[in-house]
Amino acid sequence: MKNKKGVLWGGIAALTGAAMILFVVLYSGAPISPKLQQTPSAESYEEGKELTFLPDQAGGVAGMKLTAVQGSLGLYYSPETAEIAVKDHESGSIWYSNPLNRGEDTTASLYEQESLSSQFSLEYRDARTNLFMFRSYPDSIANGQFTAEAIDNGVRVIYTLGDTSNKLDQLPKYITVDRLEEAVLSKLDEETARYVSLRYYKVKDNPNLLERLDEQVSKELVLNKMLAAFEKAGYDEAQLAIDNELNEVEYSSMSSKPAFVVPLEYRLSGNGLQVRIPMSKVEENPAYPLHRIHLLEYFGAAGPEASGYMLVPDGSGALIHLNNGKVTDDRYSQAMYGGDHTQSSRNRLQVAQSARMPVYGLKNGAAAWFAVIEDGDAISSVNADIGGKLNAFNHVYSSFEIRAEDDLMMMSGNKLTQVRLTSDDKYEGDVQVEYLFLQGDEASYAGMAKRYQEKLLAGEGQGNTAAALEDASLPDSPDLPFHVDVVGAITRQASFLGVPYSDITALTTLEEARQIGEELNAAGISNLQMRLLGWSKGGMNHKPSAAAVQGEVGSKKELAELTSWLEEQGGGLYADVAFQKVYHDTLSFSPSQDAARFITREVAEQSPYRRDVNRMSSGLYGSYYLLSPAKLPYFIDQFLKGADKLKVSGIALRDLGDELNGDYRVSRPVHRQLAKEIVEGELAKIHHQQERLIIEGGNSYALPYADYVVGAPDGYSGFNILDEEVPFYQMVLHGYIGYAGEPVNLQADQDKERALLKVIEYGAAPYFVFTEADSSEVKFTAFDYLYSTQYTTWLETAAEMYKQANEVLGPLQSVNMVDHQMLQEGVYKTVYENGAYTIVNYNDYEVQTDGHVIEAKDYVAGGNMR
Repeated sequence: MKNKKGVLWGGIAALTGAAMILFVVLYSGAPISPKLQQTPSAESYEEGKELTFLPDQAGGVAGMKLTAVQGSLGLYYSPETAEIAVKDHESGSIWYSNPLNRGEDTTASLYEQESLSSQFSLEYRDARTNLFMFRSYPDSIANGQFTAEAIDNGVRVIYTLGDTSNKLDQLPKYITVDRLEEAVLSKLDEETARYVSLRYYKVKDNPNLLERLDEQVSKELVLNKMLAAFEKAGYDEAQLAIDNELNEVEYSSMSSKPAFVVPLEYRLSGNGLQVRIPMSKVEENPAYPLHRIHLLEYFGAAGPEASGYMLVPDGSGALIHLNNGKVTDDRYSQAMYGGDHTQSSRNRLQVAQSARMPVYGLKNGAAAWFAVIEDGDAISSVNADIGGKLNAFNHVYSSFEIRAEDDLMMMSGNKLTQVRLTSDDKYEGDVQVEYLFLQGDEASYAGMAKRYQEKLLAGEGQGNTAAALEDASLPDSPDLPFHVDVVGAITRQASFLGVPYSDITALTTLEEARQIGEELNAAGISNLQMRLLGWSKGGMNHKPSAAAVQGEVGSKKELAELTSWLEEQGGGLYADVAFQKVYHDTLSFSPSQDAARFITREVAEQSPYRRDVNRMSSGLYGSYYLLSPAKLPYFIDQFLKGADKLKVSGIALRDLGDELNGDYRVSRPVHRQLAKEIVEGELAKIHHQQERLIIEGGNSYALPYADYVVGAPDGYSGFNILDEEVPFYQMVLHGYIGYAGEPVNLQADQDKERALLKVIEYGAAPYFVFTEADSSEVKFTAFDYLYSTQYTTWLETAAEMYKQANEVLGPLQSVNMVDHQMLQEGVYKTVYENGAYTIVNYNDYEVQTDGHVIEAKDYVAGGNMR
């Protein structure tokens, strides 16, 4: 009987194994996003008209002519240099595309002088992946290779950079023996005819047909002599067309050398100046692929005598003081929305705050300008540098990665070689930046925040985003939210008899989560917004689309009971889910089909970072695949089907508003801008189905869908070039979306006093991460960042912080933050629309300022606090 059972179970196992193998073989992956299946619509490209100029009674701009007027703004253009300027006819302020007095800059070399005169520069690579640059002045304007035409409310300048004349193809690639004799050789002297005939040879399979000997003819001296001979024989374009048609040759007007045609549009909008490059209309030589475009690098640049600052979107926002003297420090340069993980190496080069909002600006005296990247934001970077380095001008601008790149390490013998790879797919959408202009009291980072807030309220400035910040609404509660993450189950590596396996351990059960909530309530903490992590199958590193409770954490009934209890107390429970990292190779997920690909064409698999070496380590349990954005809708749909039955207060998105990755597989490339559009569509879908939504990180395109943002930027990266951190991000959100910064108990300095002052200054909610289990449980795991989370250790601190923050900020939740300033070193004042204000003193000593005496590491609040 035993043997029969063994045979039976063996047969079942064999059949099951065969079925699984068959399934894997037949499984072609999840359905792709409909966005990739749509036929791209033709880009809106207005037909240009002859450029004429308007009469100007407003004093004008020296050396330029008026091309458009909108409200108080006039757009001026120089036909000689292709420069533009915007003049505010009310204030008299003028902003130039290129520094007006650049010719007086004794710091700048000839190369830098040419850069100061350029409206853009572009980077491209050759066949050996060497990087080169064209700049619009020396490579187009100086050679007279540009034209201008009128468009609605503006002007379009069409630049030709490089040598676009394809001289080689002015000679026939193929020509019959009879045609060459009749049309060319018979009309030349004997010596010249012999020279020409030696540069054509008979085609092997057709002796009556001659082919051009390009290896010789492409040499400059030979080519010029051949062209002169054909011209002398009267061989013109009509003759060339006859031979090309006869021998089925397609004529190309593009040079065999690097060359580009770039249309750059300037339009006055109702509020400012829109600058656009329609990339679908950019022409390039395929042998020299375009990599990056730097746009208006010196727009509104400030000279050596200027006073003010540049705003960059580093973290919550940062200022670079004009002419700050940091001439030995690197310039500021940061990719928008953090790095693309499908382009990054296994080394983490720097630990920095992400740039969350696609904005930048410059204040110079009583005037300022502010830029919003409206299209191409997901492939953009913001760059800034001070004067006194290569030239005298402080400048801040955006650049756009048209083709993504990555490095491939190749071993040849015992030598390791780094090879640069560029994606074949080129971004074909628009690159568009709107410049807004501010005067007087508005000319500050507070005024810039107000302008950006207005754009988000109107649903503008985010490309295809349909939702507006105005659609978001703060939950109605007189008390400030208290955000707490409760960590459920984690996965760690264990072994049995020397055999390794993954072990799921609960750091907090659902019953214990309620206990934590009850103790927080008893300590005086209300409006408890609890994000539950590690609750679903697989724990923190949950399975794809998992919407079922992990057994070690508790049951579905206990989840419902916890939800009901929190709602009764006026709070809410948010089930955390991460979609873009897949930790489990399951029947519903095929890495080869569903994971993203690096530019190297490898499946995008990554590992946790080891803190001691700042490098990914496959030795830490928790390696994962990056999900292709093309497959995101399918997996989200699967999750939402199960989440609808959970009856939780809302959903918390761990990565959907925090990270943005492309997919560079050859057959189905997804550049970051398209990935952003897919994510926006999924955010709208989740927002429509779920009552409430918490988003971690808070990239700007995700904000209209959020009720709360946790892990919002609450500082800057501290790069040497930066001078001051400011709550620009908070000034945009306050009054519309609740937010909390870094968890207090996971901050590196563990300074509780400073953490409270930061909450008060930034108008944020307190935020902690708690577990019931001791923090030692995460030692030697990928979750060692949870090194200080045992809740009883922090209960008293959390209660005291909440009490003080709620007293000051509770009544101000729905009030806009309108101003922020540094009163003196370490002392900051935040002002609200109703007249309320707070002043914080980070110093270790007492200060007197603004009519107050403020103790060391303390704060005061005043004005209309109710």
